[in-house]
Parts: sequence; structure tokens; C-alpha cells
Amino acid sequence: MLDSLPAHASVKALSMKFVKSQNSTIADWNMTLLDNSTMTAIMGIVCQANRPSNNCNGMDTIYYTSTPLYIEPGQSMTFELIGVNTTTPVWEFHITFYGWPHDSAPSNEAISLAPAGAPTVEWLFYNSTSNTIIQ
Repeated sequence: MLDSLPAHASVKALSMKFVKSQNSTIADWNMTLLDNSTMTAIMGIVCQANRPSNNCNGMDTIYYTSTPLYIEPGQSMTFELIGVNTTTPVWEFHITFYGWPHDSAPSNEAISLAPAGAPTVEWLFYNSTSNTIIQ
């Protein structure tokens, strides 16, 4: 008999929407994520990769929900990414999150301790010319 795979957190990007320009190369965008797993995902950092320098610069985020630091299975969350580098048409984002393997919502204490656990990192690419997400 085969064992089933252990539960793990997983998110899927649903959309990216322009909010405002800061200047000719930097803008703020909304990102909407869906928790498409059976486990609550506690949000970690979001960074935008810069391939020429091989850096991933952490981004400031503004959350619009009453439970801003986690997404429950089957739910979506929209947040604002501050300072997206728009100098190229395709942007690479790394989204770090932590699985919460319990039936109840995570407490504030659990959320603050989540970075001590093993993270999951989802890489996604957004083509700003065609408005498509590759994940």
C-alpha cells in the first residue's frame, strides 16, 4: 500500500494589478494569491529577483485583509507590493511562506514563530506586456 504524500502549503498567483507609479522604473502593484493546498499558509517575505546581480530584493507589502499574515486553504488574499522594479517586461518574484498544519487559525505567536520552521518558496514570473503569470 502506498503512503499518501504529506500535506504541505502551496499558493498560486491569481493576478497582478497596477496601483501607481513611483517614478519611471519603480511602481506599486497588487498581487492576489490563492492557497491551493490543504494547509494554511503563513506569509513570509516576498522578494523580486534581479538576474544581472543575482540578488533577490525583499519588498515592502501592504495587506488589505483582516487576517493579513496567513491564507486559509481555498481562500485568496490581495496585498500591495511596494517598489516593483519595472525596467524589464518580465518580473521574477519569490514568495516565502510557512505551512500551518493545524485545523485552527494560527495565533499571533505562531505567526511570529513561523520563520523558525522550514519555509516553502514559490517562484513566479509576471509578464507585464501580456499580463500573464507563469508559475
